[in-house]
Amino acid sequence: MTTACVPSRLLAVFISTAFLAACGGGGGGGSTPPVTTPQNVVSTPTPTPTPGFSTTAYSCPTSKTSFSVAAGGGSAAEATRRAPARAGRTDAATIGQLAVTYDRATARGAASTVASRERNAGASLAQELDFPNTNTLVHVLNVPAAAVASATAALRAQAGVQSVDPVGRRHRSAVTTPYFPNDPYFNGFTAAQNTAAGNPAPSTQVGPYYESATVPGQWDMHAIGLEYAFGYSQFPNGSAVGQHIGALGSPAVKIAIIDTGVDPNHPELSSKLASMKCFITNPNGVQSTGSFSTDPDGHGTDVAGIAGAAVNNTFGFVGVGGNVSIAAYRVFPTPDDNCANDNNNDNQCSVNTVDIASAINDAVANHVNVISMSLGGGVCNGVAPNGDNDRTEGLAVANAINAGIVVVAASGNDSSSPVEAPACDTGVIAVGASALADGQQNGTNAKASGEYVASYSDYGSPGALAKSATAWGIVAPGGDPNGNTDSDDLHWIEDLWTSTPYQSSASDQAFLGNCKGDYPLQTGTGDCRTLIAGTSMATPHVAGAAALILSVNAAYQSPAAMKTLLCTTADDIGDPHEGCGRLNVYRAMATALGDHPLP
Repeated sequence: MTTACVPSRLLAVFISTAFLAACGGGGGGGSTPPVTTPQNVVSTPTPTPTPGFSTTAYSCPTSKTSFSVAAGGGSAAEATRRAPARAGRTDAATIGQLAVTYDRATARGAASTVASRERNAGASLAQELDFPNTNTLVHVLNVPAAAVASATAALRAQAGVQSVDPVGRRHRSAVTTPYFPNDPYFNGFTAAQNTAAGNPAPSTQVGPYYESATVPGQWDMHAIGLEYAFGYSQFPNGSAVGQHIGALGSPAVKIAIIDTGVDPNHPELSSKLASMKCFITNPNGVQSTGSFSTDPDGHGTDVAGIAGAAVNNTFGFVGVGGNVSIAAYRVFPTPDDNCANDNNNDNQCSVNTVDIASAINDAVANHVNVISMSLGGGVCNGVAPNGDNDRTEGLAVANAINAGIVVVAASGNDSSSPVEAPACDTGVIAVGASALADGQQNGTNAKASGEYVASYSDYGSPGALAKSATAWGIVAPGGDPNGNTDSDDLHWIEDLWTSTPYQSSASDQAFLGNCKGDYPLQTGTGDCRTLIAGTSMATPHVAGAAALILSVNAAYQSPAAMKTLLCTTADDIGDPHEGCGRLNVYRAMATALGDHPLP
């Protein structure tokens, strides 16, 4: 296998097969507050299921420990391999979905007429999505597949209708004294610890990366200067502005992770969850909703860990956002083993864009500060309101941006231009992936050392405009391994993974991570983790950085202001596809706090 274990629109490109092992340990407890019912969602009765797809795969979990498929346990050797991907399939369905965009005032004023016209076109209302910040209203309609064309033509002719579009799918982007919390993968390991692990490497508790090719760690966090950004939370710290406790992240600031879900029992995340929500639409056009966001895939848990893993809990990893809170959204179905390979057409490996829009709307209603989406597909076509080729998704994104929420999305993993949607939407901060060259072959880089834009990363135009917010976007660490058996730790991003992966049987290892204790002895609490690479991993670095900045200065609670800050403080890594540069959260923090001269 040479591609990711994540759905085809989730933007991770590699997962190490040499690293993964069975999840034998779960996580700690922690209570999760209930979330409110989503706004403006109209449910319809569940029709008789169409043969050909699993109804349980498209059902939201009913608790934070419930799963609709088997969840594995046990233990395995460190070097196990994922199960081979099976042939792709498309879930059978006789229902098509149309998204009808109305002028909001017109539709509200003639609600009964609108409903009558939709019925006369042979359609039934599945959901209503209200976007007050763009003065639009979207009716998601279920239509018999054979009647989609005629219904489209009939509805387009009605007064107040702005567009009629098919519903799409998305697949699986100053301080002089640093502060090191007590999280071991962030801090690096001593020579004695490496010896205990049977690793001849010397101490990795040295900069700049606090990691080596043979010793795990978080080179990605040190590349962006996180230990120095955290340094502003301490006293003394050597800066001109003194101590600011928010520089370690504020729980009042919330990041919405819209993905495959988040493992709510993971010890790095259980105390961080401000809310959970699930939206999954099946091939019959019926949306399941719920107030729990379990993660049978692992991708969403990984993204959440990069953005906001717990700080100072004596094990595991650090998230860029430090103590910020996480609003967890699951929008992907339960995977099957086809999803272990990007090259499939299985609906269980992708997400209905109505579910993305529902999650975004719920995040807006719950006043999150940052939305992070490591997913994408298609390109922007210049159509109002913001260019997204899927109008429903585009309206939701525009509604969030008009509400002042910072929206961050992955550029894509096709090694080309242009950037995918929703990253290409107007106002979204698009994120490509950077990687580290250490003298060993990785990706297709031409550098012997230093950072470069990863070989798979999509990019946009204008290209390399260092420190300019007019560039297509920004890059952040995403890794660039030489295939999924690359044994060089510096070529990967190592972070969290789900403790409750999908397993079709007890021997199915397609989605397992390593849930043994931490390096070097791999004993104690099971901090599930994996080695992974992609623009999916780069994106939460930027989302977490935005949340960390908002923890000290709310003046940047503007998508344009945040992009300007992150771009003007980025590092120029000399790559033609770097956009405004590689994220430097240290310099961004110094600017936000008014510490001069800048580092």
